[in-house]
Amino acid sequence: MIPKYQECMLPLLQYMSDNKIHSLKECVEIMSKEFHLSNEEQTKLLPSGKTTVIHHRTGWAKWHLEKIGMIKTEFRGNYRITEDGLKFLQTTPPTAERPFKEYGY
Repeated sequence: MIPKYQECMLPLLQYMSDNKIHSLKECVEIMSKEFHLSNEEQTKLLPSGKTTVIHHRTGWAKWHLEKIGMIKTEFRGNYRITEDGLKFLQTTPPTAERPFKEYGY
């Protein structure tokens, strides 16, 4: 099942915890693996037919993480975790049900 963007936020942040620069395309591939998406789920398009659902949801997860200061844009389409993001991961259990509750997610 394709995850909602909120479900992608913590795994995406955990993936970025290596403090390297990651492209959105790379993050989409990782989320597809993380959630064990079938080929059909990975290629399912939005009604517009222009992008895949998982790409769209990973993009929204990235956008919300950036909005709350957990990741930042290094250059167009490429992102890195922030110090706040690293600190958040140190204090948040990896299995937290709603890890971003205090941010409204």
